[in-house]
Amino acid sequence: MYSESLNALETAMVEAGEGAPIGGGAGGECRSAPPDMAILGMRMLERLAAGSTLAEVAADEGLAPRRARELVAEAVARRGYDP
Repeated sequence: MYSESLNALETAMVEAGEGAPIGGGAGGECRSAPPDMAILGMRMLERLAAGSTLAEVAADEGLAPRRARELVAEAVARRGYDP
């Protein structure tokens, strides 16, 4: 009895996890390296200085507005920015 329920649980866990990458993010995507994020932050900062809105920049980069704001703030804190 116990082994049957354990096997059913194991089977359900395997079926639920099929195709899911190990160690990836919730969406199955890998995180970018810090240097890539720094470049992204500077690129977004340049677009903001050119007149784009944060919502537009975030949508184009595939980010949530909150994360875009964080990256821009990190870029300004790291290097400073004088438009």
